[in-house]
Amino acid sequence: MDGPPDAPAAPAPVTLAAVAPSGHALRYAEVERAGRRQTLRRLGTCDFDFAVDEAILGLAGPSHLETVTRALREVFRGAPVRSLLMPVHPPALPGFFTPLPETLGAPQRYEQLRQEAALLADVSTTQPVRIRAVPVRTETLEVEGRAEPYRWHHVLHVPEPVHARLTLLARALGAGTYDLVDSTQAAAAVVAALDAQRPPEATPGRDVALALGAYPGHVELAVVRDGQWVHGHHGASGAPEDAAYFAAAFLERLGLAPAEVGRFFLYGEDADPGRYDLLAELLDAPPVLLDPLAVYGRTPPGATPAVLAAYVPCVGAALR
Repeated sequence: MDGPPDAPAAPAPVTLAAVAPSGHALRYAEVERAGRRQTLRRLGTCDFDFAVDEAILGLAGPSHLETVTRALREVFRGAPVRSLLMPVHPPALPGFFTPLPETLGAPQRYEQLRQEAALLADVSTTQPVRIRAVPVRTETLEVEGRAEPYRWHHVLHVPEPVHARLTLLARALGAGTYDLVDSTQAAAAVVAALDAQRPPEATPGRDVALALGAYPGHVELAVVRDGQWVHGHHGASGAPEDAAYFAAAFLERLGLAPAEVGRFFLYGEDADPGRYDLLAELLDAPPVLLDPLAVYGRTPPGATPAVLAAYVPCVGAALR
C-alpha cells in the first residue's frame, strides 16, 4: 500500500554577510536564510583609523584592503558565508533610476542600461561598463500618445577597481558572490518588513512611508508604498529646513502629496528626531527611529534607538 507523498525538503540555510562601510566604521550583520525565514546571527561594528568606505569604494589613494580583509575574516570566522552584501550610500557610486518599456528583451534592456551608466559615469561606451541593475516598479506612461507599461530600474555603475576589491573580500570570506545594494533600497526593505507585521492600515489614503537617512555629509530618502520601494534620492546635509524642502520637492516629483505620507522614519548615523520637527509638521507624522532588529523581534533590552538606527542599511541589505 502506498504511503502519503514525502513532504518537500526544507531549503538548505544560506549564510549572508552584510557589511556596511561608512566613514571610519564598518557595520556588519550575519543572517541565516532558509527559504523566507531569516535568523540574525550576529551584529556589530569594526572601527578603523582610516575611511573604510573610501578604502573599499574609492577610486584613488591607498585601499587598506588587507586590513579590512583581516577584520572581516575575524568577524565571520567559522561562518559558512554564501554571499557578501554591501549597502552603498547614493553619493558613493554613480547611480540612477530609469524607466524602460516592459516589451524590451533582456539583452536590449541590459545594453540600454549599460549605455546610460557609461554616459553618467563619463566612460566610453566602447569600454567595459559593469553595472548592478534591479527592477523597482511598473508604471504606465504616456509615450507618443499611447499608454504603455514601463518598468523602472535602479542602476549602479561599478568601477573596475571597486569590483576587484569586492571580489577579493568575498573570496576572503569564502563567499561565491557579492552584491551591492542601494542604501535607500535597504531602508525600504526594513520598512516593508515591519509593515508586514502591522495590522491593516487604519488611516486610508496615508499608505506611504518616508524614511530619511541622516549622515555627516548627506541625507537620503526612501519612499515605500504598499510594501514596495518606490524611489530613493539624496542631497547634501544642511539645516533642518533644507531637509523639509528637499523631502517636499522629492514627493512632488513622484506625484505624491505630503498628506499621503502616514509614517516618517529616521535612520543613519545622525538620526536625531529633534532636527526634523519642520518636516514632521509638513507630513503631519512624528519622526520614529527605525529599529531594524524589531523585524526579528529581538531588540536587546536597553539598546539605544539611535545606535540601532545606524544598522538599518546593513540589516536591510539582507532583507530585500
